[in-house]
Amino acid sequence: MKKPASVFFTLLLALLFLCQLAFPVTADAQPPVPVLNCISAEDDGSLTVSWAIPAGTFDGFRLFYKKVTDPLSNSLDLTNTTGSTSIPVTDALTAGYEVYLTTIVYGPPVQISGESNHLRTMKLTVSNAGAGNGIARLDWNRVEAGNNGVFNIYRRELTGTFTQIGQTTGIFYQDTITSPYCKVGTAGTDLYYQVEFSSASCVSRSTVASGNFFDDNLPKDPVLSFVTIDNAGLAEVHWTHSPSADVGGYVVGVKIGQNYIDHAETGYTDVFTDDQVSLPTYYNPCYDSVIYVLRARDICDNQSSGAINYQFPHNTLHLRGETQTLCDRKASLAWNAYLNMQPEVNAYRILRTRNGAAPVEIGSVAATAATFYTYVDDEMLTPGDVYTYRIETDNGDNSMASSSCEIQLVPDPEPLTTFGLDYLTVTNNELIDITVSSDSPHLISEIELWRSESAGSPASRISTFAWEAMSPEMFSDITAQVNETSYYYYVVALDACGFELEASNTARSIYLQISDLGNDEFRLSWNNYEDWGANLLEYSIYRIADGVVEAGWPVTVPPSVNTLNDFAGDLTANRTTYYVEAVRNDDVTSRSNEVLLPAEANLLIPNAFRPDGISPVFKPRVRNIEQGSYLFAIYNRWGQVVFETGNTAEGWNGLSNGVPAAADIYAWVVKFNDLHGNQFARRGSVILLR
Repeated sequence: MKKPASVFFTLLLALLFLCQLAFPVTADAQPPVPVLNCISAEDDGSLTVSWAIPAGTFDGFRLFYKKVTDPLSNSLDLTNTTGSTSIPVTDALTAGYEVYLTTIVYGPPVQISGESNHLRTMKLTVSNAGAGNGIARLDWNRVEAGNNGVFNIYRRELTGTFTQIGQTTGIFYQDTITSPYCKVGTAGTDLYYQVEFSSASCVSRSTVASGNFFDDNLPKDPVLSFVTIDNAGLAEVHWTHSPSADVGGYVVGVKIGQNYIDHAETGYTDVFTDDQVSLPTYYNPCYDSVIYVLRARDICDNQSSGAINYQFPHNTLHLRGETQTLCDRKASLAWNAYLNMQPEVNAYRILRTRNGAAPVEIGSVAATAATFYTYVDDEMLTPGDVYTYRIETDNGDNSMASSSCEIQLVPDPEPLTTFGLDYLTVTNNELIDITVSSDSPHLISEIELWRSESAGSPASRISTFAWEAMSPEMFSDITAQVNETSYYYYVVALDACGFELEASNTARSIYLQISDLGNDEFRLSWNNYEDWGANLLEYSIYRIADGVVEAGWPVTVPPSVNTLNDFAGDLTANRTTYYVEAVRNDDVTSRSNEVLLPAEANLLIPNAFRPDGISPVFKPRVRNIEQGSYLFAIYNRWGQVVFETGNTAEGWNGLSNGVPAAADIYAWVVKFNDLHGNQFARRGSVILLR
């Protein structure tokens, strides 16, 4: 019987050792140590090993190999020009092997180099890495510790060829099983794996390992993009596809109460038009806000968890509107918030169509954290016209938009019958009162007062007044400068919505002026009171002296006359005023401002007097001054007051403290206001003669 190869190998090593003792050599004569490059398992179960031929003198190579579980190695002797070889084993696809290499000099004496680096075949194991049977975990060792490179992962069924399914730089890999490897009965498919190591100097294949697997992995969720409503009033649900490659369709759900209920299924598409009106889960988006969710379904009928979309569902916009609350003339809209659009909704646009014309954007509402939004159309709607409204979302980058259903509103307000500015008049010479009347006062909420200073010039809104639902009512323009100009007025009736019901006629106030014609004759002139037309009966002119209408007044003139001359020579010292009234044929009057009879202040004063002479008292003569404003004072050369009075009838009699003042020059000061309120101060000197 032959001895095992390992026994001969042991005897050979012992003989070589004795030869080295008998014939020692120097370190420089040692054969070179080779370096292994690669080891790979082949399809027939053999091994392929390669190495670099080292520099130096040697006769051949000796390759040692063994299963990693065996204690002793086998060897092959090869020529010194050989760089690779096949090791004749048959189980390399299932068993792991370890190899190393030496060089040899046959001598005499026989010399063997030190051992090369050791390489191991990659021993692959396959296990189930998931809770079900849908993930295969592959683990393997490196060909050599620290040897880095890329590992290519291959898979096949029982028959057929290996197909690359992945790549990694680590020493494990998880293969997620997808269709067509669906569950068949209670089992799956036997799948076989092999790993190929690739580096600059080596392509090494691992052992082959297998396991039984089937696709029970949940696909990843799609992501809802937006929900909108099309022109037919049907909800459209849009989404981005699930990133899972084997998804074959989607399940659309709706929220009913607090629960999400499956509603419909689709194929592999990214939009669903909800026309399933016969299903019990269908809700009309024009009558309700419908909340939608979505799941993916793969070919093996595994469905995604819904974690994304069930946490962030999307909803339709439900628009409601009416005109009855606000005067039947103003559309009041309300809608729910749109949730979970990305980028988020930052505004809601309001679009309006009138009688079928093209839609126009009439406003927008900024998105906040509110649940519901409202908007009141500023337009005063025309009775009988058809107005169509809808809401559209506006998100951050305009990448998507959701639209509500359209709603139609037809205003039908109660009309305002009679409305007008009755008359206006100047009151207390400081403001203008405007009287307004209407036959439908309950429809009016506010009155706008508009004013301009000349015919045809743009009017300005002066004020807005609350209407007390009575007729007539009076409103006052306290800003009018009645002594500077006349004004054109009209008023506008507003309803409770702030919309214009009707604008009134325009009336003009009367502005009276007075001018000095000389010789104590004065002319009064005024503009026509405009609005009454043929109903203007006449103008009455009043002259007031000390607050009393003078005898013979008022004087009347026909509507075509706007001037009156008056001789007032004997009235200059009085507070005399004039005003004009326009008289309507029903005795309604409109009064002008009051004008003061011009009277210039006059001061006459002598420059000397003698207390015992012809003019024993020194006093000024003044005319047309404001009573109570007069002050007359005399000062000596040292600035001391020797006389002072506020009575225009009193003068200085030459006494100072009851004693005759010395003959000298004295200073005087007179202060007063004229009849227009202007202040004056006069200074001079007087000679006191004795």
